[in-house]
Amino acid sequence: MRTNPYIISLVPFLFWVCTPNSFSLPENPYANWAKNNIGLQSKSLPQFQGSWNTRVYPLDSKRLDTLTNINAIDEIADIPKPTKDLSPWKKELGQMNQSMPKELRRLLDSYVYGIFFVTDLGSTGLTGIVRDEQGKPIGGILFLDSGLLIQGCNDWATKKESTAFLPSMEHSIQVHLDESNSKEIALRFIILHELGHILSIVNKQIPDFSEAQRDFRKFPLFDGIWWSETYSPYEATFFPERNKIKFYQSSPTLSLFPEGKLIYKKLTNTGFVSLYAATNADDTYAEAFAQYVHVFLYNKEYKVILTSNGISETILLDPIRKEGGRRFRETFQNIFANQSP
Repeated sequence: MRTNPYIISLVPFLFWVCTPNSFSLPENPYANWAKNNIGLQSKSLPQFQGSWNTRVYPLDSKRLDTLTNINAIDEIADIPKPTKDLSPWKKELGQMNQSMPKELRRLLDSYVYGIFFVTDLGSTGLTGIVRDEQGKPIGGILFLDSGLLIQGCNDWATKKESTAFLPSMEHSIQVHLDESNSKEIALRFIILHELGHILSIVNKQIPDFSEAQRDFRKFPLFDGIWWSETYSPYEATFFPERNKIKFYQSSPTLSLFPEGKLIYKKLTNTGFVSLYAATNADDTYAEAFAQYVHVFLYNKEYKVILTSNGISETILLDPIRKEGGRRFRETFQNIFANQSP
């Protein structure tokens, strides 16, 4: 799911402060889309059969309507178009499936109802929650921009991370996912992130996207981390900079050094396992899930390296292993344990 563009008003004191009396839940602009869009209803999708990687379909009119409607909500001018040749993507997903841990394969088989490769999506990936005839969330469909899935995993992750900061000649950031810097790992990480969105809704661990107001205070997994999708109580204590973290901005406001370095240091004391996880509650869950699978099931590292004036240092390393990632780590351990035969 994309980072939501709507924000709530906060009360300024020495830093952003929000108390239970001043806090109010924002309206969810995606509620009607998530609940009623025909392209997200199971009856409008092809028959649910085969393994997840075989459910790659050309963009049809119903799914195009799904995308144009959400782009209108997000005020994105891009008009998605179908990827013409799906065969190389089907082959790549087939190879990914063969080398995948069986418990992860079972999750994807159970919950991914379709994958649509497009161009001009407006983001790298987008998830729509699939509902049955009673409106119950039962899985999801993935939209992936084939025009953006051309970089190695380190290059892709680094380019994304860099959009949060002002350009600098003296300082740079690198996200390291694997020595191979393979394109397949980038695609896999994106798919894992989108699967995380699906699991969070189907397992009722976050408020449904169809709710008019999404109150995260009712969900134990987010206790002390989020009140709404876009307000974290951390902002009223030690992390007032959190609401300045924004990706894909034409004019970012954060400096990589010293401001960025301090922010990464603060992440280790939060429930955010990455910088992107700090942007909103939905991506907190999705990033934690992707990182959990990447680190524990594939035995890879999630590492952020800061280079300042030619000197490099690791400023974030596998936060899913740290105390801040514990509640998510335990949640995902239980999910995968339930996939065992």
